[in-house]
Amino acid sequence: MEDIDRQEILDDIAFLIEARDEPKLRAIALGSQPADLADVLMHFDRDHRHFLFNLLDTETAAGVILELDEATRHDLVERLEERRITELVGEMESDDAADFVGELPDEVANEVLQKIEPEESAEVQSLMKHEEDTAGGIMALELIAVAGNQTVDQAIQEIRKKAKEVTEVYDVYVVDRSGKLIGTLALQKLILAGPLMRVSEIMERDFISVEVGTDQEVVANLVRKYDLVAMPVVDKEGRLAGRITIDDVVDVMQEEAVEDISHMAGISSETSVHEQSVLRISRVRLPWLIIGLFGGIVAALLLSFFENALKSEILVLLFFVPVVMAMGGNAGIQSSTIIVRGLATGDIDLSDTWRRLLREVRVAILNGVLCAIAICLIIMVAWKDPQMGILVGASLLCVMFVASIVGASVPLILKRFDVDPAIATGPFITISNDILGLFIYMGIASMYFRYLQ
Repeated sequence: MEDIDRQEILDDIAFLIEARDEPKLRAIALGSQPADLADVLMHFDRDHRHFLFNLLDTETAAGVILELDEATRHDLVERLEERRITELVGEMESDDAADFVGELPDEVANEVLQKIEPEESAEVQSLMKHEEDTAGGIMALELIAVAGNQTVDQAIQEIRKKAKEVTEVYDVYVVDRSGKLIGTLALQKLILAGPLMRVSEIMERDFISVEVGTDQEVVANLVRKYDLVAMPVVDKEGRLAGRITIDDVVDVMQEEAVEDISHMAGISSETSVHEQSVLRISRVRLPWLIIGLFGGIVAALLLSFFENALKSEILVLLFFVPVVMAMGGNAGIQSSTIIVRGLATGDIDLSDTWRRLLREVRVAILNGVLCAIAICLIIMVAWKDPQMGILVGASLLCVMFVASIVGASVPLILKRFDVDPAIATGPFITISNDILGLFIYMGIASMYFRYLQ
């Protein structure tokens, strides 16, 4: 979908919401995929989002809420009644239900678990016992399991019996009397076999499985390596515990990639590109900026050892060049990483340009002011020079502000010209910070020494 067409659709839906045209909105929702509806909801404010979501039937709403990013989902759930939440959980598969319930406040989660079907509640609670980043944490309990001495016809009857529960069947798992996994059977092979053949005669005995405690990244690598669409999960005794399907693995791959690139930039992978709270975004990014700030101060202290040998106010000013430049670089990298990540995952498109830039401006001002105050106070105490503290603090604020705007805008500009932001953003950020940062710092210092001192 073109960015212009997408924006027109969003504008049309917003108009219908404001007009409270429920029939047309329901018609639009009826013909849309949950992922598309989730994308629409994430572009609206809280009131519009809540109104549209309440118009969805339970099955559609359950699919939509799972497609939302964590921040948007949390914001939406806060305004839902427990009855509605219970209905949504009842429509989810066990693994999705466990993840969703695990995000709820404890009181709400307990109420939901008491109100859903006892069997479903037991399944969800059993899945919630596993670590979320392990095979047990991402597996589903919905699967087809048969005994080795059953016939092909009996196995097919089992599939038909569980058709509503297991919507996607890739393999049939073969277990012994104790529930231990002894083989797998591809659906195609099962259908082509004679109806009276024993499952044990045609099952695959050499199969790939993982234990419940296996790290999810290992699971993803095994699925990629062996081109699997589903993988059985067993306990320590080898008993069949669940299965992991390709859609869960794709989510894991994206999560691990986001985590890696986020850690490289020194930010939290839990920060959503749709997060609206400037204070929450600042709280996530600020600690890493503070670390960079003190790292730069250490470099300045090392340079200050030469102060006695080189008596000049300009040289004292130069001691803080590493601080200002490093902080500008850190702020630019953080902003660019968020935008590049969002463009890569599809969470950000070019129609969001001005909204994203405005948010980055606000975050840059908040973080810049806090870091500027910190370094100003440090200089006042350590160097006993209030004027120099104000000068360096003001310069740091300006450099961080400009670096954040450049970091956010460069990927969007590159994307508009069909240049891969992930490849080209880094050099642009480095060069712009070196040139603009130093120019701003020295420019402010020159004006200070020429006109104010």
